[in-house]
Amino acid sequence: MSHAYGPAGEVPGLLRSIRSGNQSVRQQAYSDLAGLMVDEGSRFEASSAVTPYLIKIVADPAAPDRFAACQVLASIAVGDESSWLSDGADPSRMRSEVERRALMSKEELEENHQLWIASAPNEEERSERARGAKWRDLEAERDEERWAIEAYDAVRAGVPVYLAALEAPEKAVRLYAAHLLAWFPEDAQSISPAIGRLVTEESDPIVASTACMAGGLAGVRGDEALIDALSARRASANRGEAWSAVLGLSRIVTRPDRSLVSDLYSCLFGAVGPVPYWPFLEGDMSAMAAFIIRDLGPDVAQDRVAVLTERVTSAGADTDLFMLLAATLDAAFADGPLPEGTRFDDLTPDQQSALLALVQSSVLRAGPMVLRLLGRYNLPQNEAGLRAFCGL
Repeated sequence: MSHAYGPAGEVPGLLRSIRSGNQSVRQQAYSDLAGLMVDEGSRFEASSAVTPYLIKIVADPAAPDRFAACQVLASIAVGDESSWLSDGADPSRMRSEVERRALMSKEELEENHQLWIASAPNEEERSERARGAKWRDLEAERDEERWAIEAYDAVRAGVPVYLAALEAPEKAVRLYAAHLLAWFPEDAQSISPAIGRLVTEESDPIVASTACMAGGLAGVRGDEALIDALSARRASANRGEAWSAVLGLSRIVTRPDRSLVSDLYSCLFGAVGPVPYWPFLEGDMSAMAAFIIRDLGPDVAQDRVAVLTERVTSAGADTDLFMLLAATLDAAFADGPLPEGTRFDDLTPDQQSALLALVQSSVLRAGPMVLRLLGRYNLPQNEAGLRAFCGL
């Protein structure tokens, strides 16, 4: 089998090393496994093959560093969390697409790819896609897509084990088991009550905070017991705990009220800098709040685009602008790319104000990836072009 850097011959030795009596050996083995099984979000042929061994570690109360096994399993399951949340990953759709493409010949894959190139919203993007096509191996990409969903499903098979780990005496195991469970909403019926109990009973603030967010991502929407548990944590004097409860509640209540939306905005602006040990998005609660605000309907949060725009344009140097800007543009251009020939005057007031604010701030000078986000919506991918589009 292969991993990120070629044949996976050293993997059996690494799997033996994670049971070593030497902590530094175990830590190095886990670090090596994580780097070999996931690279820039991609999963590989060996990624799903190692998961049963890691699940056995989580299941064994006597095994050392069970929390580290949970960490590697979460990485194998979703790859890059920010992409998973930003793109709204749907495992069911991913499986269907892999099954559809599995039956296609090389010629059919190429034909399908040419249709994708032709569907670009403008000539610039079509040319960019066509240039990239020269270097793409469509059959290899199909394999990577299959490996990704196979890895996800292999990790998902351990959900009963992770649920049992929520009751582990070690808080690190409870924390990372809750974080791992957050990525399996298809198992919400079993996850929701277990996470609700953890939210209610947990004494450690960071474990409780993690459980609150896991409940929002993988809980049953409208689950009254979970909503009650999160509502109780919302009143916590610990700000990270209270914000995590707000984040979780905002996803599972059927209709967030204005008070909850206001608290969500407070988290967006107040959670500046990474929250220590909060495992989602490397501790970036503000970015998580941005993704959740993005998904609120205009009937719930009519001012969501203005609020997100303000957060982006007032961001400090320690802010991940890419995630915040992605959420802002997704909210402003919820219908997708603009039709060819769209003028600035054709935009909604929210779209106009968002673009004007971005142009007049320094956000667009933060790097090429930020400018590439504009291409998702058929907007000019450079500051000069965007200024001209806005009539500035």
